[in-house]
Amino acid sequence: MLTSYLAADNISPCPPGAAPDWIDVSDPSEAELAELAQAHQLPPWFLTDPLDPKERPRVDQDGLGLLIVARLSFRDDQPAEPVFRTAPVGLIITPELVITVCREPDLVRGHLSRFFQRRRPWSPARLAFALLHAAGTGFINNIERLEELAGEAEARLRLSPENEELLTLLNIEKALIDITVAVKSNHGLMDKIFRQPDPLGLILTKEEREILDDAMIENQQAIFMAEIFGQTLASMSDAFGSLIANNLNRTMKLMAGLTIVLMLPTIISGLYGMNVNLPLAESQGAFWTMCGLCLGLMLAVSVLFARKKWF
Repeated sequence: MLTSYLAADNISPCPPGAAPDWIDVSDPSEAELAELAQAHQLPPWFLTDPLDPKERPRVDQDGLGLLIVARLSFRDDQPAEPVFRTAPVGLIITPELVITVCREPDLVRGHLSRFFQRRRPWSPARLAFALLHAAGTGFINNIERLEELAGEAEARLRLSPENEELLTLLNIEKALIDITVAVKSNHGLMDKIFRQPDPLGLILTKEEREILDDAMIENQQAIFMAEIFGQTLASMSDAFGSLIANNLNRTMKLMAGLTIVLMLPTIISGLYGMNVNLPLAESQGAFWTMCGLCLGLMLAVSVLFARKKWF
């Protein structure tokens, strides 16, 4: 889907016949991509590379077009349990307009909606850096949400350690790894742009560099939060994994002890089931004597195991 906007003062839909400042491309068809590439004389890979889910953040230039690929985070509600994922977004800067390309619908517009209410006047660099700033803010918000989910799973694990809760922690850890890789890759991209006096033909004003610096600070905070939470989550998973294993060991030890206690009457009854002369075999109280002997042995072994804390 292609949506055109005017961005001179604020983001607004582009009326028919007017030249757009920004075209947002989300989950496009091949025909739409071919038409867009032909209309603005862009290399096809400018539009197709950002649609690859595994595309890494980078900067490329071809002719008069500049491609900046970054990654944004979003919440995926399609699985049974909501998870957080990242997706690449391509920002194409041409002399006439800016084009954003992303497979996820409304992801770019959702990130930029509140930033262009404050960032004025319009410029391609301003949109690019606003998107990078929004990406950092989105990473921070999603890391905080992952921390809440991990806290809820921890509370349930404290009450009743189950494999399902450990699987929840595993899913959180996988989402955090995805976010950590994306946020570090974005930071390398911003650092590359920031260190160049005239990055790839973009003449940056002082205010635009300040916006980029704010985006880098926001991104650095996201990196710090992700690293700290990653260490905490790894320790939590190891601790509760050990707890579940310890509970299993205790259960197996209890079952082994009960098996030994219940095996004693079986041994004695098996001995007295043989067709040979045995003590008390002719006694009328042999049955009750054997029962007493079995109960006494079971009680003695149970006390012994209890003192050794096997029960």
